[in-house]
Amino acid sequence: TKEIRQMLFTLRPLILESQGLVAALEQLRQKFQETSAVTLHLEADREVDRLLAKDTKGSVFYIVEEATTNARKHAQADNIWIRLFQRGMNVVAEVEDDGKGFDVVAMEANYASRGSLGMINLRERAILAKGKTVIHSSPGKGTKIVVTVPISEPEDEGEAEVAERPGL
Repeated sequence: TKEIRQMLFTLRPLILESQGLVAALEQLRQKFQETSAVTLHLEADREVDRLLAKDTKGSVFYIVEEATTNARKHAQADNIWIRLFQRGMNVVAEVEDDGKGFDVVAMEANYASRGSLGMINLRERAILAKGKTVIHSSPGKGTKIVVTVPISEPEDEGEAEVAERPGL
């Protein structure tokens, strides 16, 4: 039951829309701990929520969720760290593990033949948010996925509704 609830949460985390990205990542960490022996650490700057539009928050959340799932499945890690912070005019999300690592160049060279879309999804979601994904890893040294997206003005939905009404 916990695994099904975890899947439903990751498909549509309502908390992301109601309370923001940091709250959604906190809930992701809690749900992850319920279904995994790997310790998931979260270091998140709460100010990031005010720096990103709703769609960008969603992209960052899904990238982080996919990266933590990949680490849980493949890294044989004891710990995974999620970090979320502002750097200049960007928001940075990092997912790092202390697992077995891998050869990034070799993995990318034969990726098409593996039938897996995880890493492609990470990059494509970042591109949709006008950002980029960089993967650092080597055998025996763990993995660090860094997602950088530009600060985007959050939409003020209240103002948009007033502007659309005729005569106002």
